[in-house]
Amino acid sequence: MRSGLSAGTKSRYSPGRGCKNAGVTARTLVVFHAHPDDEALLSAGTLARAASEGHRVVLVLATSGDAGLVGDHVLGTAEDLGGRRTAEARASADALGVARLVLLGYGDSGSDRPDDADGWPDGSFRAAPVDEAAERLTAVLREEGADLLVADDVHGGYGHPDHLHVHRVAAAAASTTSVPFLQATIDREFLSGGIELARGMGLEVPHGFVPPDLSSWYTPHDEITHVVDAATVLAAKRASMAAHASQTTGADDTVRTLAVFLGLPEEIFALAFSTEWFVLTPTSAPATGPTPDELFPDLFCTVPTAP
Repeated sequence: MRSGLSAGTKSRYSPGRGCKNAGVTARTLVVFHAHPDDEALLSAGTLARAASEGHRVVLVLATSGDAGLVGDHVLGTAEDLGGRRTAEARASADALGVARLVLLGYGDSGSDRPDDADGWPDGSFRAAPVDEAAERLTAVLREEGADLLVADDVHGGYGHPDHLHVHRVAAAAASTTSVPFLQATIDREFLSGGIELARGMGLEVPHGFVPPDLSSWYTPHDEITHVVDAATVLAAKRASMAAHASQTTGADDTVRTLAVFLGLPEEIFALAFSTEWFVLTPTSAPATGPTPDELFPDLFCTVPTAP
């Protein structure tokens, strides 16, 4: 297996027909995630690069993350977690250059039961009918004249019910509007190799960070269709992660993933986070419509097909 991270290697991907530095035509990118901090972990480099290159970036969050974990004594006496995480989302958006943050206002569904469970709490995102939530996202896409929609992949990343629901809602909204839909994901091979390398270097990897079997997580390498080189915006990406300070803490001194990432030395952080991965949803736009790398030629690189 090819290692996901190799010392001295900037990227495992060769530029395709995107990344031409052909000049910028301002476009509008709408990115849809479930919770505050999802953007920091999955698409922050893409948001920051798009904003820095003159595009309008809109971040839509389905929930306030009010069911998330938080360490003792983090919240003030009169402070609630949803309010804290909303403020953190605004700080993250500012760090990335996001022009507009939209909060759909659903409750966080939590991650303690499977996606197909019954009886989701009233007001939770997972309880919302797809058509209803998609109508709200569609309204944003139309109001903004969106050129491209980015949201979670078909696996919901690691299978969180809200992430899976984001994918369903995004797919429905993209179908209604014919806005091209890119699924934000992680190269499964890169993730596996990166964990092996981190352990080999003696870095702390939280227990249960990844399961032994990754076959239902994120996306196989050969199914990746587009990549973004985030090397030039790593400072903004790290600032986005740091903005979500409540999520670096956990009950009983639990080591949180975000805390591990923020504690990485700069060179290891760069190896881990200089690339972001995407899968173009085949049915999300007419066959004759523009591809993401045609809409954003300085940003998205088509992964070339091997001869």
